[in-house]
Amino acid sequence: MRTKKVLGYGNLANYITLLGLIVSLSSCFFALNENLKVSVILLIAAGICDLFDGVIARKIKRTDLEKEFGIQLDTAADVVSFGITSAVIVYSDAGAAWYALAVYVFYVVCAVIRLAYYNTSAVSSGTSAYYHGLPVTYIALILPIILLFHIPLVSIIALGIVGALFILNIKIPKPRGVWYVLFPVFAAVLIALWWCL
Repeated sequence: MRTKKVLGYGNLANYITLLGLIVSLSSCFFALNENLKVSVILLIAAGICDLFDGVIARKIKRTDLEKEFGIQLDTAADVVSFGITSAVIVYSDAGAAWYALAVYVFYVVCAVIRLAYYNTSAVSSGTSAYYHGLPVTYIALILPIILLFHIPLVSIIALGIVGALFILNIKIPKPRGVWYVLFPVFAAVLIALWWCL
């Protein structure tokens, strides 16, 4: 058996996951350089990548090991893309008051808990029509709307509420069919709004 020179498994779904990670890291850099417009647009783009990597993964032939690797890769990317990046964006816009820092930490911890839960308990119920807890990816549509108002305290409070929704045992319908068209259209509208600011 030939030894691989690089760790991991390459396929289109994983490349899209990594593209989303690269885009979200770029979002962090723009946020820290006080370019909120580009930062938010890149967050939305990372959300679009996450929407479609799973769709593509289900359509390509993969071994069980490749499937498990894809799940772990997606989760690791999501921690950065929608956990850390969102906190960095709000931090860059709203500041670092002590109560704000507590919310940023709470939000990221909740995102990590949500993703760990999904990788264990929730994955086994993949045929369910519902998620338990708000998926972390949804912040890519929620945060750009909140930030349009440019009210720092509102952004901080909203981030804390979304973090709580990640870990509350509430049923959220899974997107199916037409939603894979509506979400990108809504994302495109948000990108256009931010581009025109």
